[in-house]
Amino acid sequence: MPYYQAYSDFTAQEKSVSALYGMLALLEQDHRNTALLCPIVVFMAFSIESYVNTLGARAVPFWDAIERLQWRAKLEILHTTTGATPDWSRGPLQFASEVFRLRDRLAHGKPERVYGEKVLDGAEPWKMVFGEGLQPKWFKSITRDWVLDSRDRFRQMMTYLESLMGYDEGDHLLAATSSVLLVDEATTAPSDG
Repeated sequence: MPYYQAYSDFTAQEKSVSALYGMLALLEQDHRNTALLCPIVVFMAFSIESYVNTLGARAVPFWDAIERLQWRAKLEILHTTTGATPDWSRGPLQFASEVFRLRDRLAHGKPERVYGEKVLDGAEPWKMVFGEGLQPKWFKSITRDWVLDSRDRFRQMMTYLESLMGYDEGDHLLAATSSVLLVDEATTAPSDG
């Protein structure tokens, strides 16, 4: 007796990219909302790395064995697989390096003491303490303008990866594909992982 079984080829990068673009839209709507800046940086890194893993799983038979490598090593492997040489000094790969450097500072940061300027007025330092002036230089670089400018640079990075691996532009946006299989009773699908 035949059975029917639904399936979905789920992609994590689609969920990360959707969340990223949703946060970018919210940031555009509310010019005062700076709470989204750090999550957007993190989700850019998530989205890039999850797409790298999607591409690797498609192209490299032993990808499961190397998936735990650092993002940069995985990109090196993808370049080797396609016979390309990565240029980390400019363009999309330079942007990816910038995003992951910020993500790493956010994820693995340790306390840093930041000093304000020396001033003669004793009230002035308190303004710095209660304002947003005492932040490390790397953190100050995560501005609304930088994040909104990064949207296009992010798209260029994803387009670069698509092109590197021979996929059409927009491949990184693909949602899960789903369908229904006709299976016999002896066929068992792998369990949901």
